[in-house]
Amino acid sequence: MDETPKTITDQLGFFGHVAIVPGRVNPAEYGDSLLTMARYVGVLTGRDFDHLRKTIAGQSTAVWLGDADDKGDVLESPVQITAQTFPNAIRALLGAGTAVVEGTLYSGIAGAYTGRHQWQSRRKAIDYVCSTMGAEWRVNGDGKLDAGPAASLFQATPTCVIVRRRPNRHTDGDDLTMHGLRGDMALARDVDDFTTRVVVLAEGEGSSTATGSANHPANPYLDLRGQPVKRVRLISESGTAPGNANARAQIQLNRYLGTRNAMRLTTDDYDIQGAFRVGDWVWVYDPDSGLEDSANEITFRGERINPVKLRMAGASWPVREGSTVAYRSQAGVWLDLTPYVDFEGGETTVDVGELLRSLSSGGLEPVGPRPIPDSTVPGVVSWDLPFLSGVYLDALGNTRAKMLVKWLLPLNVDGSTILDGHHYEVQYGVSPASDWQTAYAPWGDLQAMILDLSPGVDYDFRIRAVDSSNNQGAWSVVETATANPDTIPPSTPTAPTVAGSRLAIQITHTLGKASGGTYNLELDLHHLEIHVGSTSGFTADASTLKGQVAAHAGMLTAGIPAIATVDVEETTARWVRVIAVDEAGNRSPASASATATALLIDDAHISNLTATKITAGTLSADIVLGARIKTADTGARVEMNASGLQMYNGAGTSLVQLQTNGQFFLRSGTTGARMDMSTVTGIQLFNAGGIRTVWLDIDGSFELRSGASGARIQMDETGLKAFNGGGTQTVTIDSSSGSFTLRSATSGARIELDTTGFRAYNSSGSATFTVSASTGDVDLTGRLTSTVSGSSARLVVNPLFGANPEIRFYRDATQYHYITSFTGDNPPAIQIGSVLVSDRKGTVQLSRDVAQLTITAESAAIISGLVAKEAGWLDFFGKMGSPGSGAAFARGLASFGAGTIGSIGYGFTFSATALPVATMFNIFGPHAVSVTSRNSGGFGFDTYPSPPGAGYDVMYWVWNQ
Repeated sequence: MDETPKTITDQLGFFGHVAIVPGRVNPAEYGDSLLTMARYVGVLTGRDFDHLRKTIAGQSTAVWLGDADDKGDVLESPVQITAQTFPNAIRALLGAGTAVVEGTLYSGIAGAYTGRHQWQSRRKAIDYVCSTMGAEWRVNGDGKLDAGPAASLFQATPTCVIVRRRPNRHTDGDDLTMHGLRGDMALARDVDDFTTRVVVLAEGEGSSTATGSANHPANPYLDLRGQPVKRVRLISESGTAPGNANARAQIQLNRYLGTRNAMRLTTDDYDIQGAFRVGDWVWVYDPDSGLEDSANEITFRGERINPVKLRMAGASWPVREGSTVAYRSQAGVWLDLTPYVDFEGGETTVDVGELLRSLSSGGLEPVGPRPIPDSTVPGVVSWDLPFLSGVYLDALGNTRAKMLVKWLLPLNVDGSTILDGHHYEVQYGVSPASDWQTAYAPWGDLQAMILDLSPGVDYDFRIRAVDSSNNQGAWSVVETATANPDTIPPSTPTAPTVAGSRLAIQITHTLGKASGGTYNLELDLHHLEIHVGSTSGFTADASTLKGQVAAHAGMLTAGIPAIATVDVEETTARWVRVIAVDEAGNRSPASASATATALLIDDAHISNLTATKITAGTLSADIVLGARIKTADTGARVEMNASGLQMYNGAGTSLVQLQTNGQFFLRSGTTGARMDMSTVTGIQLFNAGGIRTVWLDIDGSFELRSGASGARIQMDETGLKAFNGGGTQTVTIDSSSGSFTLRSATSGARIELDTTGFRAYNSSGSATFTVSASTGDVDLTGRLTSTVSGSSARLVVNPLFGANPEIRFYRDATQYHYITSFTGDNPPAIQIGSVLVSDRKGTVQLSRDVAQLTITAESAAIISGLVAKEAGWLDFFGKMGSPGSGAAFARGLASFGAGTIGSIGYGFTFSATALPVATMFNIFGPHAVSVTSRNSGGFGFDTYPSPPGAGYDVMYWVWNQ
């Protein structure tokens, strides 16, 4: 409707569900059980809102498997099915984690299915399997898939008759066993699609296309020359495997063997639910249109007819007043749309036989060139061993290993040659591999070079083939190979810089190559060997080795030279060479030799040293005495003196103090958001406004709060508190007393929980539910419903929200037993009643003045029963019967032709000897009867003196003692 509130339309999200339910129900109460109760459930996929009308549209629940354009849940990875039963084939295509789940999969389908499905929706794949194996499927309103023989899914024995309305003939309405539809029929029959032969073009292309065919078994038509009519239909199914081609041809031919019979019935019988479902078979009789079959004979409304048996192909009906329309969001929340629906009028339309041509579509591929789904899968690739390995230097100078892996040309899984190979995927990882890296090789290559491996490390390798349709073969066996160890020596280093004295030599090396540059030796450098000789051309060997100095990648990256001092006591000239050694122990050629260029002062005792600047590689001392050590005089600096260590920021404010007496404080700033820690105040955190939010004192007290005002949580040693956006406290937990208060709001609709109990309030602030902790009392305002998930049986307390309290015991969606109190009556009364069936129900009603046990009609009129009234009267309603041996009373009548004595049996035996009272009647009136004997089964009598007349009746009343 136009007046539908925006708050309602905003909740109608796409891909929610709309359910149309017969009768008026409360969606919030029934929940997801509406999905099975509904006459129709659809998926919302369209909204058309304007200033005059708001319309929603959608598709059936089958859209979760795929739509008419094959969009939806597409099988991107191949699903291979081999010799599986029908239920298992459907399960494989349905998969897991889908919106549609398995319902009932019937096993009455003969044969096994083999096929491969990829790049098609689950709907199309399931439809293909069902049509191939002679089955059908449906998706129910609750998203469950049923599949199997049509007779298992639908009503195969017709219970509905469609007969053209004829004057003066009672052909509409229900019969004892049949439901008749009244209305006007439109019949369409043609042979436009009649086919004598079907040829299916299956997998392949050109001359390699697989085909299947099927021929009409009994062609009844002749052409102009008296020859059998030839109508060959070509059908392209590129996804059909060669083994299924003939079966698919026969299935397609079965669709076009005879005439196309399509009938549309327009009826004013709106409530056709229960008469049939779309897919059921029905009887259709219209001899004037040729719709009769002498093989079928039924009696309908007293007339023998010979109808044809056709299927219900479709139905459309108006959504009328009295129905429930509900929307289910993706979160599973139900919204009642009934108050906003513009209900429809009009007639119901039923399509029988086949869809009218305007509603049907081919849905087949065009004959000719088309994409060919490849059903072949590459087989397992075999390795060509052994692998070859080597080492190399990467762009950064690191030594890396490489591995040449080789393999043999594979075949398809079915043993055929791979003609559509696309590439190979080679995966490798450190053995035992769990984290794989992937390299690719084009089809046609039978080897690949794997680079960037760690020398000397074991690696696992596996490979698979992939064809041009992205069909992926299985992984090969895992092969383990060891990468070649590092055998590449470092480059020749440049000559060192040397300073010497009589006792030692100090060398400095900038880790450069002899070819030029500094800090450019290989990154796997480990150390330098220092060799000393007496001539410039000496040979560096084990006899000349005087020491080592560390040299590694960190020094190369940071530009730190290698500096070392070796003890060499000589008075003559000395020459020095260095050799670079990498992490694998590979040694470079020796560098050029260098001799001392400056004097080196060895260890000496100096009383006083005055120097403008001291530069040293290492300063070693047991004690260094000084008044203070600092990095600067002002601004940001670090200072250490006799009192401890201090750090200052750029403004000169002390942020860190570590005092020699053990006291300290650390703070990240002096204002704004900061952290402060000291031995006096503990740990404190401040927000950007300078408000303290965290405090952990050294005495054990603390305070934590998420904010200084507004909505926040606050906790300290007294307990926990929570505040809403207005600063009102909503949660209190007291640590000392254990008391607490929890409330969702301070006014309006809310819930509250504290030590006194639990309370719920409506939007007006009135309590609707209360539980007292002290007394255990529970007070409820409103309706209480209890049920079991998936069942319509339920218990409802106070269903009408009225002044008269009531309890209902529902047996299904609408029928119920009840207990109700009539508080408005004078005097008040209570009544217990049963379900109304065939205008009858049993009631027990009690009040101060009346007590009654009765069977009444819906109008409350008493049919039978007992009523006790205040004045002492006891009213009986109904008839006195003879219920059996356990009865208290019995009555009856017996006729006799003549005589003065006789006996009468009750027809049953009382549990004890009964006491009878008898009277005789004939045409002359009553006559005395004497009871001469009695027992639990009857009595004897004497009519003395003899009664006038020839025949008489004896009426009796008997009660059990």
